[in-house]
Amino acid sequence: MAYRAQDLRTGKKVIVKVPQFPGTADLEPGVYERIIKRFSREGRLLRKIDHPNIPKVVGEGEHGSTPYIAMTYIRGAPLAQYRRVNSPRRIEFAAIGTSVATTLAACHAQEVLHRDLNPNNILIGENGVVYVIDFGIALPLDGDATRYTRNFVGTDDYSAPERFCNGEQVVQSDLYSLGCVFYFVLTGSPPFVGERGKSSEKQHLEDLPVPPSMFVNHLPRDLEELTLGLLAKNVQDRPEVGDVLAILKPYLPVKGAPEPSPLHVPDVTIPYRTPDKIRPPEAPARSRTPATQPFRVRRRHDFLTDHDITTTIQRATAQHDSGDTAAAAQTVADLRRRAIETYGIKNPKLEIIEAAVDRFGVR
Repeated sequence: MAYRAQDLRTGKKVIVKVPQFPGTADLEPGVYERIIKRFSREGRLLRKIDHPNIPKVVGEGEHGSTPYIAMTYIRGAPLAQYRRVNSPRRIEFAAIGTSVATTLAACHAQEVLHRDLNPNNILIGENGVVYVIDFGIALPLDGDATRYTRNFVGTDDYSAPERFCNGEQVVQSDLYSLGCVFYFVLTGSPPFVGERGKSSEKQHLEDLPVPPSMFVNHLPRDLEELTLGLLAKNVQDRPEVGDVLAILKPYLPVKGAPEPSPLHVPDVTIPYRTPDKIRPPEAPARSRTPATQPFRVRRRHDFLTDHDITTTIQRATAQHDSGDTAAAAQTVADLRRRAIETYGIKNPKLEIIEAAVDRFGVR
C-alpha cells in the first residue's frame, strides 16, 4: 500500500509504501514473515539500482511494528491512462520504449528481474520522464532469493509463457513483458486477452499475436518486427535489450529538436530533445511551452481560396500599374503571409505568390 505524505525535514512530498497483508494472515503460517521479507527485499533492490527512471528511496524505517519505505513523489499518471487519451506516434513510442528498455537494462546489469512490467507499473511523469515503478515482486538473480508461487508473481496479460509453466524466469522474461507493453502502446490493448473461452494464459502459451499493423496504419515494419520478436514463445528467439535500443534510436528526436506538433501532454520527448529542461518529478506540467502558439479557431473567410489569390494579385498589379508601388508591395506581402498561415510555407500554391513578390520588389 502506498500513501502520499510530506517529508517534515525537507518539506517535499514523498510516497510512503508499507506492506499489504491479506485479511487471513493470522490463519496462514509463514505468510506474515514472507511478506515482510519480500517488502524488505524491495527496499534493498531499489537502493541497489540507481537509475533516473526509477523513483529513489529517500528514507525507510518502522512505524511501530510496520516497516515503511519513503520514495520520491512522482507527479504523473500510469501509462495505461496516458494511452487512453493519446495515440502515440513513432516519436513518442520510441521515447517511451527507450526509457523503459534502458531501465530494464539497468536492472538486469544488477542481476534483478522486475517480473511485473505492465502499463500500470509504468508512470508517465508530468515532467515528461517515464518511470518504472513497483518492484514488490522483483527477483534478484543471486540464487538465494525465494521464488514465490504463481499467486504472487506478475500480471497475466503481460507475463511470459515460461511463467505459466513454472519455467525459470530470466532477463528475457522481462523483455517479453516489454513486448506486451509495446503492443499495448501501439494498439491500445495487450496482445492476448481472455476471450471466447480461452484464457490469456493459454493464449500466451499457444497462440501467435495478431500483427499490430492490423490495427495501426503505416506502422514501420521494423517496429512491428521488434514487437513481435519480443513476444516469441522461445526465450532464445527474443531480441536482447541492446537490439531494442538500436531499433528505436532512429525514431528518437535529436537534442535541440522542436517539440512535436501537435503536442501530447505530458511530452515524453523532453528527456531526448531538451534534457537540461527536465523539471523535478514533483513539479506540475506546464500547459504549453513558450515556443508553441495556442490554437486559434479561424473564421471561414480567413482561409485563402484560389480565387482569393488570383483577385489579390490582380489588385496588386493594378496598384503597381497606376504607380502606387508601395501599396502593391504591401498587398502581395499580406497575401504571402496569409497563404503561409493557410497552406504552409512549402505548398505549391505559394509559387504564383512568390513570383508576384519578386515582381513587385517585396523585401
